[in-house]
Amino acid sequence: MVFWGKPAPDLAQHIEMCWSITGEEGCGKAFYEILPDSNMNLIFRFSSSGCRMSLLGPASEKACVEIDGASDYFCIRFRPGQALRLADVRTVDLLDCYAELPKIKGISIGSLADRLSSLPDPAERQLVMEDLVRGCLPLVQDERCRHATALLEAHGGQLQVNELAAELGLHIRTLERLFLEQLGMTPKQLSRLVRFRHLLSGLKTGSIGSLTDIAYACGYADQSHMIRDYKELTGRLPGETGSCDPRRLTGPPQTRIVHRYRP
Repeated sequence: MVFWGKPAPDLAQHIEMCWSITGEEGCGKAFYEILPDSNMNLIFRFSSSGCRMSLLGPASEKACVEIDGASDYFCIRFRPGQALRLADVRTVDLLDCYAELPKIKGISIGSLADRLSSLPDPAERQLVMEDLVRGCLPLVQDERCRHATALLEAHGGQLQVNELAAELGLHIRTLERLFLEQLGMTPKQLSRLVRFRHLLSGLKTGSIGSLTDIAYACGYADQSHMIRDYKELTGRLPGETGSCDPRRLTGPPQTRIVHRYRP
């Protein structure tokens, strides 16, 4: 069973969505290829061997994660640059990797697992987790950087760096230095990832129209530019079946492994 939930209104500026997947007995571990992503994800895993909680950082390129099909997963997906301070780690240190979290706000993973396990309804689990993240300091501490990432998301990544800098009253070099210090990537790199995610959304829903229509709606110069960028980021073509979704690998991973299963 898969669950998708919208965040509480007071957390909507930080959280994009929550999701939950119920595992199936007999399903083993497997590698899944994930696509580049500007967001951060707080992932909680319930399994027969124990529970773990991880903060998965932004992915600047295609990568792989190891998933246990028999485990249950619950995730809070943060908006770009808006994750809360849940561990003594910076966003820049989470780029293309993850951090294991032993506790949140003084509550140990064991205590939290017991509490969440008693709530089989994903919506109830979401309420508990949202209560925990409230009041945490932002992981990206500089307000200018948080405002800049919010602007990029609001415009679907279609803001030029000079426009973004002018909106914040900063010199372009100052903005670039700020992004590198706080996020580990430049405004141009983050803009590309945000635009790519909007492209994926347009391709999945099919509500925009032809590939040419989607290209212009997402801010690409033309269809060729969109296809070239899409292939560079995914190794796939936008019209290919299932090209927008994570893929279960049938062989050894050929890309960076950003998360491994640990009992």
